[in-house]
Amino acid sequence: MDVFKGQDKGLGELLIQAGFLTKEQLDEALKEQLGGETQEPIGKILVRMRFVKEENIINVLKGLLVVVVEINRELFGMEIVFSREILKYRNITRLPSLPSHILGMISIRNEVIPVVSLNRRIFGTDDIVTDETRIMVIEFKDNILGFLVDKVVSVRNFQSSSFANITKYSFTIDKKYIAGLIKDGGEVITLIKPDIFFEEK
Repeated sequence: MDVFKGQDKGLGELLIQAGFLTKEQLDEALKEQLGGETQEPIGKILVRMRFVKEENIINVLKGLLVVVVEINRELFGMEIVFSREILKYRNITRLPSLPSHILGMISIRNEVIPVVSLNRRIFGTDDIVTDETRIMVIEFKDNILGFLVDKVVSVRNFQSSSFANITKYSFTIDKKYIAGLIKDGGEVITLIKPDIFFEEK
C-alpha cells in the first residue's frame, strides 16, 4: 500500500521515537558496532546489550509507526519517519504578511522554524492553547516545519489491514492532505501527508 513509505530512518532512531531506547544507549551500541571486527547488525547489538528486546524491534519494523494527535477534537496521524521531535508549546514570534495558518517562527538550537496551525489550515478555526498543546517538528527532504496540534495522543504501530480506502468517503477537508484512513477499533484516524505542506508556497 502506498501509505507504507520506506521508513528509511535507522532502526535505532525508530526505537528511540517509539520509546524503547534512549539516545545514550544507541550511541553506546554504535560505538560497540564500530569497534567490532565484524559489522554486527545494530539490532543484534542492542539485544545483546539488553537495551531492547527482540519483540521491540519486531514491533517497530512490522507495521507503520504513527504519531497520533488530536486536532479540533478529531484524531489524525503522521508517520513517525517525518517526526523529528515534539515540543511543549512555546512563544511563537509572529511575522507580518504571512498566511493566517502560518503562526510565525520559533528557534530550536539555533534553527529558525516556521510553525503551521493545522486547526487553521485544515478546519479554518483558531487554536486554543492548553497545557496539552504541542509543536510537532516535522522534517522532509532537509526542510523543517513545526505543526501546532491540540494534543499528542500516542505512538502506535498499525498493520495494512487497519487501512481503509479513502475513495469511499467524502471529506470536508482537502483530500490532498490525506494519505489514508486508519481503522482503530471504533475510531477512525486520518493519516496526514506532511510533504504537501512543504510544497505550498
